[in-house]
Amino acid sequence: MAEGMMNNKIRVSGRRWTFAALLGATALTLPVGAWAAEDADALPKKSKAALSDTYIPLAGQDVVGQRTAPIVEIGNPFLGTGRLSEPVEIFTGAVWTPSIQIFGSYRAAIQGVDDERGKPYVELVNRLDLFGNLQLSGTERILVGFTPLNDGGKFTRYVVAGGDEGFHSEHGAHLTAAFAEFQVDQVFPFLDPWGGGFLDVNVAAGRQLIEAQDGMLVNDTMDSVGVAKNNIQLPGNIHGRVTGVMAWNEVHRGNNVFDGDALFYGLFTSWDTSKTTYDLDFAYVDGQAGRVGDSIHAGLSATRRFGLWNASGRIMGSTALDGDSAGADDGVLSYVETSTSFPGDENIFYANGFWGVGSFTSASRAGTAGGPLVRTGILFSSANLGAYGAPLNNRGQNVVGGAVGYQMFLSGVDQQLTFELGGVADTVGNDRSGVGFGTSYSRKLTDRVVFRADGYVAHNQDDRGTGYGLRSEIQVLF
Repeated sequence: MAEGMMNNKIRVSGRRWTFAALLGATALTLPVGAWAAEDADALPKKSKAALSDTYIPLAGQDVVGQRTAPIVEIGNPFLGTGRLSEPVEIFTGAVWTPSIQIFGSYRAAIQGVDDERGKPYVELVNRLDLFGNLQLSGTERILVGFTPLNDGGKFTRYVVAGGDEGFHSEHGAHLTAAFAEFQVDQVFPFLDPWGGGFLDVNVAAGRQLIEAQDGMLVNDTMDSVGVAKNNIQLPGNIHGRVTGVMAWNEVHRGNNVFDGDALFYGLFTSWDTSKTTYDLDFAYVDGQAGRVGDSIHAGLSATRRFGLWNASGRIMGSTALDGDSAGADDGVLSYVETSTSFPGDENIFYANGFWGVGSFTSASRAGTAGGPLVRTGILFSSANLGAYGAPLNNRGQNVVGGAVGYQMFLSGVDQQLTFELGGVADTVGNDRSGVGFGTSYSRKLTDRVVFRADGYVAHNQDDRGTGYGLRSEIQVLF
């Protein structure tokens, strides 16, 4: 009604009032436009990597190329287009459209490491990760994963030099994932016919990866059940999520060693505000006194942008309740990571730092996960494939250190080259200090094949002394 009344007034007013209105609007626009132009000049220039404020149409297949499908695909095409197949309504009233995908990756590398502990070690090593996914709907699925060529940190390999030369097989049906996940109100819609959202609860049960604090507090694949409630609204926050986890098998302690007697309990929360995301996490591990006993772990983090800088800071602590050990100990670890891309440049500069007081231990870390500081940079992380380990100490116990690096994108994003300097200083005289230089290069060869090369030179005060590592890898995605 208001719009109609306004239109009638304009028609009655006639040409004189219309011209006067246009003239007045023009007069008001001139100073406002001048103010906007002046203000625009005062604003800082945005980085080329910043998100655009204007609408950009979705790129077509002529730009992004054809969809790279999984090796086996039955039912609706994954991330495809076209008409969906007919759905099926099950006895609970849930509507499913089943589809099956089989996918994974194969990695093969030749790599060598040398330090002052012994003669150079050179190996040809490979790894196969294979997954089968039964997708029932957007919120319900069953996933199974295997690693046929490696059992944890033991990989099928051919040792060229360094002792125990020859072929070593780790073939087998090693189950690494087997879980089902669903949303309660989607599987049982009759329990919430009005869509109130109180049953908007996600459940996942089986052998699955559990992570907290970006893998620094918890990073393990465990037989577990998890229950998560999303869309929690509290004063001052936009979105909240609370997840409870209980694990009864495949629990590793903070030193990456399997503990068949341990039970894991976790409470993980995440809260989004207008500018910052906060994560507050707790974990309790019920161990066996006399071996690796009970322990409590907690972590708090905040992530946000400051102008052109991305920043994340976290503080984590651990307490052993039944005596200190390598798997559970007392300590606090603080960590900060920052990154930016400068105006007019798509390359990324990053600077990360840490400070460990005491002997902090993660609640649970898989046998191949390394220490909690693997996020610091390429000098603190391993290849997760064979004997090519982390050049610098990544445990974060009674140390201070960090890394600075520069990641360049060549030929768009098809090639990446990273250089990094890093160091760690022991604060209690345990010979954990070290300094190093590392580099990593990757190149897309086809839609499914990636080539990668890595290298480092590092000096550590422990028995490794001065050493280096070189490797090249082919990764096939399918």
